[in-house]
Amino acid sequence: MSSGAEADRVATPLAGITVLEVSHILSGPFCTMLLADLGARVIKIERPILGDEARRLGPQVNGDSAYFMSVNRGKESITVDLSTEAGQNLTRELCKRVDIFVENYAPGSMQKLGLDYQQLKTLNPRLIYASISGFGQTGPYTNHPALDIIVQAMGGMMSLTGEPHGRPLRPGASLGDSVAGLFAALGIVVSLLERERTGKGRYVDISMLDCQVTMMENALSRYFATSKVPGRLGSRHPAAVPFQSFETQDGYIVVAFISDRPEPWNRFCTAIGHPELLKDPRFRDASSRVQNYDILAPMIEEAILKKTSTEWLEEFSRLEIPCGPVNAIDAVAKDPQVLYRGMVADIPHKSLGKWRVANTPLKFDDNSSHPQGPSPDLGEHTDKVLQEMLALSSSEIARMRSLGLV
Repeated sequence: MSSGAEADRVATPLAGITVLEVSHILSGPFCTMLLADLGARVIKIERPILGDEARRLGPQVNGDSAYFMSVNRGKESITVDLSTEAGQNLTRELCKRVDIFVENYAPGSMQKLGLDYQQLKTLNPRLIYASISGFGQTGPYTNHPALDIIVQAMGGMMSLTGEPHGRPLRPGASLGDSVAGLFAALGIVVSLLERERTGKGRYVDISMLDCQVTMMENALSRYFATSKVPGRLGSRHPAAVPFQSFETQDGYIVVAFISDRPEPWNRFCTAIGHPELLKDPRFRDASSRVQNYDILAPMIEEAILKKTSTEWLEEFSRLEIPCGPVNAIDAVAKDPQVLYRGMVADIPHKSLGKWRVANTPLKFDDNSSHPQGPSPDLGEHTDKVLQEMLALSSSEIARMRSLGLV
């Protein structure tokens, strides 16, 4: 690591750790984004001329992809043609000098390039190598293509998302990719901790489908307990009522009861103008309310339509009834709690001055986890990294560039 970069990261949790990233679009870049926010030096290898496909995704801002900028902040970009033997050799030399290697290409791709874990660990026994793929490196689906929506469908997420009689829906976020990136980052950090004890690296095999199955903890536990297949319930909870969104005069709010204590239910019934529900045995506890949902829900919905979202939120909050607004994204970006917690961060931008991104949620007592810099231009750091890490001269790099190797 260069002295300048090191000086910027000395107070961060992963200061001194260097990551080599050979990944694209979201799952791999999301993983390394988290590592970069924690202070690791992330060197992103991209294809000459083309780079990461995410660079071409819209919307474009002054020639830069907003999508690319959000998950590649704080990284360095170098271009290497991995289809050539010289490019592969260059990457192997870099792997001797880094702590972590992250890739998210189809299983077998890195082996064909001579860049799989089995080959690289002979060059660097301390290397922590993480592969993220749709179905993992083993099993009958290993070679099947997988994108975010495919693993969300196959892992059960879409079967639980949507209204009861509607079609299965993909949630409004790429949970197949981002959750896999999150678990990969966790596996990497755990491996770093283990390396302190053993001195050896580790291979981390992350399957996007595996991660989706882990997210199904409630649905699977209910199925294992009852042999009944959970289905779509809209925003409802399978074991609590009320626990969903409700339409108001001017929008939507959510009310969430998870406790079976009588006091919140008493306050809620009184607030919505239905105190008679308190004496109705059909609604005496959570289980009874779930069983009689079809009778109870229309009464609550009709009552909540009588006031605005603000009126209900103020009243329910005063009564200590768990509630919240259903915020559109513009409201999220302006929410006082979100802003107070620093969850909207600025990164530098070469022409705009700065660009806003969603921040990392990891908070430490010294505020040492946050975006560490802008997203890189394609190949912006090629010369710097090769000179710094491999001691190549400017003329050597210029010759490789003339041959299209970098």
